[in-house]
Amino acid sequence: MSYIELADRAYGVSLFERLETDTPQITMTKAPEIKQILDSIKRNVAQLLNSRLGEAMSAPQLGLIDFNDATLGTHDLALQIKIAIRNCLECYEPRLKQIDIQYIPDDGSPLNIYFHIAASINSSALHESVRIDLLLDNNRKYRVI
Repeated sequence: MSYIELADRAYGVSLFERLETDTPQITMTKAPEIKQILDSIKRNVAQLLNSRLGEAMSAPQLGLIDFNDATLGTHDLALQIKIAIRNCLECYEPRLKQIDIQYIPDDGSPLNIYFHIAASINSSALHESVRIDLLLDNNRKYRVI
């Protein structure tokens, strides 16, 4: 078990994840495990990136635009997606800082676009980094792989 200071508890797992029935109890002296926090971040990244602009009435800027524009080349599309992912994560995933996103070209499957996200956790209590391999598949859904 690890101890996370009260000011850093906001960087643990989300309220809705804590309300699930099989979630371990978190108390003032028993913080979430680091693996729980990393898994929570990865789930949130996938949910954020699969949201589309305008879908959330309370946060109209949440999510990404639809990238089905056939006039863009793959490299241009990948660059635009990379910028959009960075902007979305910087605004809506406060647990991450120093976000670095790399486009990974794959000539073997041109309908899939791969990205590698590396970031630090934004907490003085956790000196961890997170690495997320992200796939934009041929159905235009982002999956953490």
